[in-house]
Amino acid sequence: MGIDITFKSNLPEVMRKIDATAKDRMQEAVQAVRNQALETLSGSRSGRTYKVPGTSRTYTASSPGEPPAVATAELRQSVKGVVEKEGNQIVGMVGTDKIQGKMLEFGTKYIEARPWLRKSFEESGAKVKEIFTRLWF
Repeated sequence: MGIDITFKSNLPEVMRKIDATAKDRMQEAVQAVRNQALETLSGSRSGRTYKVPGTSRTYTASSPGEPPAVATAELRQSVKGVVEKEGNQIVGMVGTDKIQGKMLEFGTKYIEARPWLRKSFEESGAKVKEIFTRLWF
């Protein structure tokens, strides 16, 4: 008359749930940063007025230190967010593949910097922190 005791590990299911939640949170954080970048790339600027190339419209350019002005919206439309799993890590990325994005962010020997992406990360920092510090279950 013995008693059989069996232990069952729920660790695999718990790990799947943690991974899924982490990926969902990263996606939400990436979207928050991307939304902030789009907002940063909107609005009026205080630089000189120019014609939009190929049109009769004008726009006001940004001054050094301001985020870039939107003349054609090409940079703004190119901002993407991606979440990838790299080994045991979930990595979120926000940015653009347009060379002018980097040139405007950091400046060149001909153009003073018009930071927009770092500013977007800084301004969305509190939201990202809130996303990752919520209760997980």
